[in-house]
Amino acid sequence: MWKVAVTSFVILTLSRGVLSQCKPGDTCKPPNCRCWNDVDIPGGFQPKDVPQIIIVSFEYAVNRANVDSYIELFDGISNPNKCEPRGTFFVSELNTDFEVVKSLFDDGHEIAMTTPSGSIPLDAKEWKEAFAEMKAKITGAGIPEADITGTRGPELYIGGNDQFDSIVDNKLKYDSTCVSTEYIDKENLIWPYTYDFIENTPACTIGETPAKPYPGKWQFLVADMKFGTTKCAAPSACSLLIKDSQDAFDFFYDSFALHYEGKTRAPFVMFIDPQWLTDTWIVTNQQALAWIKDPVPSANATDFAPWDC
Repeated sequence: MWKVAVTSFVILTLSRGVLSQCKPGDTCKPPNCRCWNDVDIPGGFQPKDVPQIIIVSFEYAVNRANVDSYIELFDGISNPNKCEPRGTFFVSELNTDFEVVKSLFDDGHEIAMTTPSGSIPLDAKEWKEAFAEMKAKITGAGIPEADITGTRGPELYIGGNDQFDSIVDNKLKYDSTCVSTEYIDKENLIWPYTYDFIENTPACTIGETPAKPYPGKWQFLVADMKFGTTKCAAPSACSLLIKDSQDAFDFFYDSFALHYEGKTRAPFVMFIDPQWLTDTWIVTNQQALAWIKDPVPSANATDFAPWDC
């Protein structure tokens, strides 16, 4: 009787996923796995020893009419190693000039993808075709396939299994779509994590998270920013509340400070005014992931090869 009881308990436990829960350093080890609820900073560093990562990203069309306004954001800025910072462009096909995309890549920016039209795919077939088409367009512009690794769902909509099946099929490495209204404070900001285990992973406010494991596939959570009592995933969502330059400064700086002064110094996806950059690094998603997989303390960050010019 007791054997039957033990067997039933084991089967029930396995069916509930208890034995497959993500355990940092045990069932999930760096560099290719990180639990979403891992309270430790990569490398086990203290916050004061962590280079503050800022990821500047852009979405949709890139062409001769708008590229200068993007590039101007980096003018006059350098990282602590004297290298000019670079951003990540999640490009669509619609209205994009791929010669401009290639010039951005040649200048050191990361080229990632959203869907060709900037619209949300309706099913698994459309997700697969969308990313395959974008990958072909980007490689057709002369960008090596190995350098195309990231996605962002249109309108910050995460497509669950359909999107991540397409990420696997197209041999991509990470997504940066999941928006959170919960993990936005100094005490609970989190580092990018993998979907090796899906139990209790953070819910996204738009779309669905994967319902099955995707080993080694990363999520760069997009933490909502706040202006007063209003939360917004993108600055444009709070733009009507921002009346002048002081409001804009407070909005961006307060959001940055939550990361810089927080318990984990998790990456911040936003542009920061140059005068606040003495201890921070503006990097691409690929560069951020390189640090997460092979972290070095802030004191050695100027010699970190993936962040070199």
